[in-house]
Amino acid sequence: MRIMIKEYALSDFEIINQLMQTLTISSGNLVNIHAPAWVINTYHVLSKQRPRLKKVGIYVQITLKGFPINLSPDVSEQILNEYIQGIGWDDLQYVTFLKFHQDSLEFHLIFNRVMPSGEVIDLNCLGAKSQQYDVLQKSLTNLIKTESSRGGDLCLMNGIHN
Repeated sequence: MRIMIKEYALSDFEIINQLMQTLTISSGNLVNIHAPAWVINTYHVLSKQRPRLKKVGIYVQITLKGFPINLSPDVSEQILNEYIQGIGWDDLQYVTFLKFHQDSLEFHLIFNRVMPSGEVIDLNCLGAKSQQYDVLQKSLTNLIKTESSRGGDLCLMNGIHN
């Protein structure tokens, strides 16, 4: 199994529109994911608290390759929630997208750097560090153990069963 985490600073939230062209919002916080047309507007409302801020968001792309089991959208969302809580960004405004491939899974997360309190996430924290990988690895390991203890076959990404 291979995990890749990439993080980028965003000067606007246009990436949300781009992702919504091909993907559906999976989950979110401090935003109504059932009203996609208003998602970017709610991001702007919050970021306007800090009008001089040039980089208003953070885009995180996580790729899992060679994962030993197929992940349902519900389980994938659980992994995302554990990851976001584990890195301490669960109080930020965010939306998430999932993209399933034959041999991999991509998570796309867009965070507003401005917190509801008006504080801002420092861009010096960008660049995935061992903490992010550890949080994700722990969540994935727990998932594999849970699936194994249920006694069912682990379904490999390429469709072969153990």
